Amino acid sequence: MTHTISNEKMRIEAINQFRKAQEGAVLEVADQGLLTLTNLVASGAVDVSPNFQRRERWSPEKQSLLIESFLTNIPVPPVYLAEDSVVLGSYAVIDGKQRLTSISSFFQNELVLRGLTRLGGLNGLRYDALPREIRNPLGMKALRTITLLRASDPELKHEVFLRLNTGGEVLNAQEIRNVAYRGPLNDLIYSLAEHPFLRHQLKVNPPSSPNFRQMLDAEYVLRFLTLADGWREFKGDLRGAFDDFMVAKRFADDIELEQMRESFNECIGAAEAIWELDAFKRPGRDQALAGLFDAQMVALHEIGRSKHEALIRSRDRVRTESANLFADKYFDEAARIGTNTPARLKKRIDMMLRVLSNIAGASGGE
Repeated sequence: MTHTISNEKMRIEAINQFRKAQEGAVLEVADQGLLTLTNLVASGAVDVSPNFQRRERWSPEKQSLLIESFLTNIPVPPVYLAEDSVVLGSYAVIDGKQRLTSISSFFQNELVLRGLTRLGGLNGLRYDALPREIRNPLGMKALRTITLLRASDPELKHEVFLRLNTGGEVLNAQEIRNVAYRGPLNDLIYSLAEHPFLRHQLKVNPPSSPNFRQMLDAEYVLRFLTLADGWREFKGDLRGAFDDFMVAKRFADDIELEQMRESFNECIGAAEAIWELDAFKRPGRDQALAGLFDAQMVALHEIGRSKHEALIRSRDRVRTESANLFADKYFDEAARIGTNTPARLKKRIDMMLRVLSNIAGASGGE
């Protein structure tokens, strides 16, 4: 006879006991059957959202070769998962999204095998069309999963992410944040990262450019959101500041998120109207500088939307005077060298803000 927990109080108590028992663990290793993994993906328990991990998608041929590896007992690298810190029984993919997507696609009859080399006779077949003698053993094949369990210490969790090196390719900081801090704020960041002007200036060209795969556009959005109201309190650890912001605002309400959206869109729109294709770039150069992005975007945020029109009317003067800032040794160094020190971050924003304030005042901005 199967027993179930019917009493709500008992159910909650059991869940709380389970959570407490998990607090001391960091990693859990298990071998999961391919059919089990398919069910976890199909049910949404394992989130393989396209926003997560590197922005890439395997071709049908590459997906098929993965299936062939299981059929021919060729070792397949493990998949790394992270247990959601809020939703019990929910997992995000740290590394291995394409492997899980390929497995799920095949077992749900979406993938037609092609390009197989050792088992060419299976080309053109879906899972259901495989001979039973092949289909049944395949479903029992296992893939190792290494799960980072919920941790009470966010810094410990982040350090574990940083130490994971799978397939010789280390996840960069933004890819880690994208998995570690899922929620409404993260969704907003990736929505704002699609702004055409931002992507153009950063040379983020989906889907093939390295900057796109490494989520540079998302990191620049996060730079702005973190520094817009926090640059004066910046202590010198930019990575830490980004992480702290993601933790603090991860589940911000709709009103606050809309304020962030409006602020970013207003400032990126003003930057485009004023500096055009020279925005975020040193005079005569075609490479965006993170330090100059900070200076221009945060200064526009500080000066306020009411003065943006005055600056746009005086765009020629703004362009000239902001370019002249690079003749100042301190600004040049603050924008290009050691840009993450508190003194240099504040220097470049202060100097740009002074230029914009003077011009907006002279142009009759309210």
